[in-house]
Amino acid sequence: MEYVSLKGIINSAVKVISFTPYLVRFELKTAEQNYNCLVAKDALNFMYLAEESAPIAIFGHFNKRHQLIVDKYHVKNVIQNFSVVR
Repeated sequence: MEYVSLKGIINSAVKVISFTPYLVRFELKTAEQNYNCLVAKDALNFMYLAEESAPIAIFGHFNKRHQLIVDKYHVKNVIQNFSVVR
């Protein structure tokens, strides 16, 4: 299994494609090309953090369909509009 590390932006809406187990899909745009990515580990937390056009760094591997399976991720500038109700 070959692992890759990539930086780019989230180029599409983050969508849940399976509920058992939770599986999230998005498109990653890098300087070279676009990748179809799947997140299974910690998918609900990823749904909370990720927004379209947010910068992201990922580490993962490719499956048989040449989709990038994300093992680790870091979404930058996550919460910009955070408000507290008192």
